Amino acid sequence: MNANDFALNTNLIDADLFVRYQGPPHELLRAWQEHDPVHWNPAVDSYRNPRGRVVRKGFWVLTRYADVFAVSRNPTVFSSNVSGFVVWDPDPAELAVQQAGLMAMDPPHHAKFKRLVMPPFSPKSLAAFEPEVAAMARSIVDGIAKEGRCEFIFDVASRLPVYTFCILMGIPSKDHEMIFKLGNAVADMEASTYVDIDAQGQLFRYAQQLAEEKRANPDNSMMSCYVNSEVDGERLTGAQVNQFFLTVSVAGHETTRNTAAHFIRLMSEYPEQYELLRSDLNRYLPNAIEEVLRFSPPVTNFCRTALEETTIAGHQIRKDDKIYLSYPAANRDPSVFSEPDKFDITRSNANKHLSFGTGEHVCIGASLARMQLKHLLKLIVTRIPDIHPVGDTKQLRSIWFNAIMEMNVEFEPERTAATI
Repeated sequence: MNANDFALNTNLIDADLFVRYQGPPHELLRAWQEHDPVHWNPAVDSYRNPRGRVVRKGFWVLTRYADVFAVSRNPTVFSSNVSGFVVWDPDPAELAVQQAGLMAMDPPHHAKFKRLVMPPFSPKSLAAFEPEVAAMARSIVDGIAKEGRCEFIFDVASRLPVYTFCILMGIPSKDHEMIFKLGNAVADMEASTYVDIDAQGQLFRYAQQLAEEKRANPDNSMMSCYVNSEVDGERLTGAQVNQFFLTVSVAGHETTRNTAAHFIRLMSEYPEQYELLRSDLNRYLPNAIEEVLRFSPPVTNFCRTALEETTIAGHQIRKDDKIYLSYPAANRDPSVFSEPDKFDITRSNANKHLSFGTGEHVCIGASLARMQLKHLLKLIVTRIPDIHPVGDTKQLRSIWFNAIMEMNVEFEPERTAATI
């Protein structure tokens, strides 16, 4: 198949495409970006996610930075709510569940509910929480530093975001390991069959139990603040509590877990960049994290639905058409990022990436994720600097997450107690 046929006949619903490329299909996205930036992706019902959901309607794929940015920041025309925010076509019951969560709310409801969860993410709150994040990161690295090898995803990368989530939500320490396992199972839902483990259902049931506890015994946790608040004079529904719990657990989990994994992978693939990073870690690490987020975004897309007839880059968009926002493509748009396929930790505008979204639905935990990554990766680079993947990595079979499911690493075991 020649390049033109490939670009014309390849469908983004093919999850195996992401496995073959070991991540986003950049060759395809670049072809569309150059020649068909508002690309019509036809429906296909041959692929079903583990819940049996299919894509029965085609959708428009946006690959240019300016278009992804503009649609993301125009919720009055492009809705997260009417058809949900994922490419699958949910049935009415599942859509109603999605619509109860922040990620599928449109103005003015979105702002009202968002205000309930913002206090823990204020600069003052994050500064107060940072010593605890640093201590959790140190404990995780302590657990593997003398071993010489580990499975990085679940021994290291997954633990900090899940345990951070548990602390913020006021989850008792005895339940942390259970939430860790369920959070990982939900994040990797596309890789397993729904009948194997109803992780989302278990998280929902746990959320309801925790909500009852926080109503009876309020504290300063995010969960307590959420369930004891009112919006427009009404208490939150069970569905709204469930979706809040699920959203915070999965969204925070995926960003930090996937970015930490891609960081280790990329530093191994680009040793000259790793050498530069180690030459002045404090100077280069913050921007290196931004470049990893740009180069390998943890989430490949979110979707919007047109509320009215409109145009995007001269293309006619009909009311109810679904719009697919491609973050990997936008992050490598040469009109914004020079030499976009080059991994460069000194890139001056790396932080312009759209991996955290933009507009109303920009990730509320972005600053927390950066804090987690800073502490975890600084400890790893300082204490076990020769860490590198060994053997084959296992890419998640997903049309949504750009995730490594399994990555074995080796390193020289730490011989003495580290001081940083």
